[in-house]
Amino acid sequence: MKVAAGAGLAIILLIAAARAQGEGSAAPAAPAKPAPADWGEWTRPLQPPAKRDRAELSPPVRDAAAAVDDIDVVDAHWMALTMWGEARSGGEEAMRAVGHVIDNRRRSGAHGTYATETVSEAWQFSCWNRNDPNYPAMLNIHALRPDSKDQRMWLAARRLAAEILAGRSADPTGGALFYHTAAVAPRWSAGLAPVTVIGGHLFFRTAR
Repeated sequence: MKVAAGAGLAIILLIAAARAQGEGSAAPAAPAKPAPADWGEWTRPLQPPAKRDRAELSPPVRDAAAAVDDIDVVDAHWMALTMWGEARSGGEEAMRAVGHVIDNRRRSGAHGTYATETVSEAWQFSCWNRNDPNYPAMLNIHALRPDSKDQRMWLAARRLAAEILAGRSADPTGGALFYHTAAVAPRWSAGLAPVTVIGGHLFFRTAR
């Protein structure tokens, strides 16, 4: 009886030890991979978070100065949206010019680090004014009628924004930081000669 009891106790202890060892050696669950950012990021508020996930739209590019980081699709989206809202009526040439003004401002260091910061500056890009007719159209960019002119211009704006942020687009504005349509005459441009005129917009390097 003592032998049987001892054997039974030994078996119980062995089973308990095996269970404990099995529990302790279990591999930790693999951390979930964050979903890559995509053009659906337009639903995020127009405020750049401190850290943003990046996804590669195109491979890194090297320009004459330094390596260009992977495209930030959030920045690319908001740049494209602003280009579309501001200049789609002037075609691709006009949208490219507006995109370069955004990029020139961002690179200057005086208008934010990200394009999202640049385009969200108050009263700088009229399409973001709440009373501008382009504002509701931009908020409903996902609902554009397929193969409509506006939808084709949106696809073009996305492509152009990616090219600009990758350093693959020549600046047709000559480094302009400001512009306005030929239909208005704001005080800040009074007496200044535009660097160029593209798609009905006058482009300036400086402002009064």
